[in-house]
Amino acid sequence: MNHAEHHRALQGPEYTLVSMGISDLRGDVQNISVLRSPSKTSQVSWARALKPLRDRRLALEKSTSGLTKDEETELVSLSLGEAVFVRLWPKLGACRFNTFDTIPRLNPTIARTRFSCPILGSADTANTLLLTDYVNNLLEVEGHIASLELSQARSTILPSTGGSRESLITRWRTLTQVEGRAEAVTNRMMALDSSYTLLGNCILKIRQACSRLHRAWSVGAQDGNPLQCYRSAEESTTALRAALAVIEHSLPGFERHRQQLHWPRLTAHIHAAALLQLTALASSLCNSADRLSQGANSRVTRLPALIRRLYNRCSRDPLEKDAHRSWWDTMVALCQIAQNKGKSWPDSHDVAIQEVAYSWEHPNWLIVAIYPLGPQIY
Repeated sequence: MNHAEHHRALQGPEYTLVSMGISDLRGDVQNISVLRSPSKTSQVSWARALKPLRDRRLALEKSTSGLTKDEETELVSLSLGEAVFVRLWPKLGACRFNTFDTIPRLNPTIARTRFSCPILGSADTANTLLLTDYVNNLLEVEGHIASLELSQARSTILPSTGGSRESLITRWRTLTQVEGRAEAVTNRMMALDSSYTLLGNCILKIRQACSRLHRAWSVGAQDGNPLQCYRSAEESTTALRAALAVIEHSLPGFERHRQQLHWPRLTAHIHAAALLQLTALASSLCNSADRLSQGANSRVTRLPALIRRLYNRCSRDPLEKDAHRSWWDTMVALCQIAQNKGKSWPDSHDVAIQEVAYSWEHPNWLIVAIYPLGPQIY
């Protein structure tokens, strides 16, 4: 009996006997009886897995003292995620994802286990993304993932929203498509009454924050930090998808039914929750753009690196002399501000800055301006 036949023989009702013929070392067949026992891997119910998130939501709702802004955002996120789970529960059961341990996951370590909502037929992608974010909140509950005693995740062919890593071009195309959807939703909401106009303004602020973040990471890509482009593009795409999901949750079918001109007025609770969630998304993107700008400004005191950046800019666009000169003057001003704060540099750097300033009017400005300190700095 080979391995495949052995495996098929063990299939059957639990706690029943099965007789098999096993050959010994001399080739003689020996009949043995084996008791079919259930798998030792315990199944983790959805109720047990998601209990900490429900408890946290109830604790925030029952809080007698005023909630902080972060706690209000957390409450909205948990309430929205739980509502999406209730909505998708019938489809999870129909696709036989009856227990929490059956959904796709990746666990390089127990503390870094990431879960992904499976693609559930006709389920809306925005809802599956929200459910993915909701279940991954379990990572913040200390020791909970370890207490579930999940088996080690293996490679799976189950389609999920986790997805593999995409190229930068693919991410850029995806971001462009999502931006187009967000723009269409914004324009439609601005044409409705004042309550919808407020939500449309919030989505507009998110789009503006994405543009600001794009400008920040495109400067990073030009100046030698392409890895930041991947994270920024993914962050912008995720924020826009989350904004569209908030609108879809508040107004089911709004994005699909483009010809419908009249929509029911939102309740005060739904409107406030959606407004809070969209405002938090815009603030998060603005904070990311500020961190990128601060990170770039914190490195301007390294003059050799600054000159290499000037070299790269001039090599790419040798005809944009005025733009390069304006950029250089701005960066030198930032360097001087940093120097006034106590970050000093050698006197040779001041000499190099003066030589670059004098060389812009030289006929061979491209060579003279780029190599003020000589090749040794490169």
